[in-house]
Amino acid sequence: MSQQNSTGWVHGLLLFVALSWGLNNIMMKLGFEHLTPQQFGGIRMAIALPFLIFLAGFLPGRTPFSRRDFLHIAGIGVIGMGLFQTLFPLGVHYTSAPVGGILMATMPVQVVIISLIFRIERPGVRAVAGVLLTVAGLIVLTLASSSGVNAGETTAIGVFYLVTAELGYAVHTTFLKKYMRTYSSLQVTGLAMTVSVLVYFGVFASHMRAIDFKELSVNAWGFTVYSGLIPLFVSNVLWNISVKHIGSTKVSVYGNLPPVFVLIFSAVIFGDLLRPLQAAGAIIILAGVWMVQLRKPQ
Repeated sequence: MSQQNSTGWVHGLLLFVALSWGLNNIMMKLGFEHLTPQQFGGIRMAIALPFLIFLAGFLPGRTPFSRRDFLHIAGIGVIGMGLFQTLFPLGVHYTSAPVGGILMATMPVQVVIISLIFRIERPGVRAVAGVLLTVAGLIVLTLASSSGVNAGETTAIGVFYLVTAELGYAVHTTFLKKYMRTYSSLQVTGLAMTVSVLVYFGVFASHMRAIDFKELSVNAWGFTVYSGLIPLFVSNVLWNISVKHIGSTKVSVYGNLPPVFVLIFSAVIFGDLLRPLQAAGAIIILAGVWMVQLRKPQ
């Protein structure tokens, strides 16, 4: 059996992950009609937390963490997923659905930037050109955004939140891989994400205390349960399993697909389309991502 055929199931998992993440943006937008972004994010993480704790500390056949590895993985959880989980709901709230989807595509480029900074690979001409194109596209997209703070409106602060959130996910994707050689990918994912949930609860504790659970509608629970169990828990587990089998660089390519699904869902459900200048910035960003993925790692 060829290597491509033997890892075909991994690519199937990644397609499911991309679809679930694309749909998650829409579910979050709908959920924000019932809850603040901070409250929505907190409930979805509270739903996922018991499963994450089980993976980190009670998974059958687990290899006990050494003290050093425990601290390193927890640190990556704080910097990586902690940053992502804290800023992602705010970024979704302060950008339109299609713009938010496009910004999700920057994650593979940020994986490359991190790889270059930490000398995981040496820069090639295509990689540098792709990074520069992506930055130029982000500038255009930011200039096309308003300075307001209305839900559903793309703002400069929303662009910043989402790009920074994706940087956190790039850290998560890049630096956890080596620990999966020693420990189960499920175990590593559980620990890193458990820490990120605790970080979130610490940052937004006052928002969580303000939730009136008795007043939550069936729709609100439906959106948060989906977001907590599928995109946050199941899809992140599948993502890290995939990183272990085919590497962070190949996996990060699938970061391009959620924006495609977001664009489709937002057009169908909200009738929300990119404005001309936003579309120009999006095209430049996607061109940069495409060039980065054509690079030849050295």
